[in-house]
Amino acid sequence: MSGKSTRDNIIDAARRLFAQRGYTATTIKDVAELAGYSPAMVMKMMGSKAELYKAAAPTLPSAADDPHVCEDEAPGYRLVRNIVERRDADESEPWVMMPLLIHEAPDRHAVRADARERYIRGISGKIGDTSDDRLPTQMVVAVLLGLASGIRTVGILPVDEIDPEDLVRRYGAVVQSIIDEIPAP
Repeated sequence: MSGKSTRDNIIDAARRLFAQRGYTATTIKDVAELAGYSPAMVMKMMGSKAELYKAAAPTLPSAADDPHVCEDEAPGYRLVRNIVERRDADESEPWVMMPLLIHEAPDRHAVRADARERYIRGISGKIGDTSDDRLPTQMVVAVLLGLASGIRTVGILPVDEIDPEDLVRRYGAVVQSIIDEIPAP
């Protein structure tokens, strides 16, 4: 027994499916099957698909929240490695969840502003961008969003076509090249 409650198991399954498929393509039946319960149990525990989404959709993650830090690796490579490692471990991907959460939010403008601020603040701190416009940070965020969406949603650059370390080396170089152009404060 995992020690998790029925509700936690349902939320974990929903979080995974919402991250992979999005809100519209995820059904209560799919969540129930993945969690190992009946659709009736999911509905009893959660009330509705909207309530399930609300419980399963994490608050917008911040890039600064990432626990994977390696002092010996340049930040561009580390940021890419985090995304690749989450893919390889089949973990939820915050970079893919962010656009989904924005799209599905009742107040998209407020959630978009919050996501932008959190990601820009988190990444700028990691890469040392103190510029007024945080343009280098915005470029890094855009590149990482593309990588995460590409490998998780579209399925490009799969393990059988490119070794994960080679992907980190090549894509990390792209991200690091943006970081290296940041003028010293």
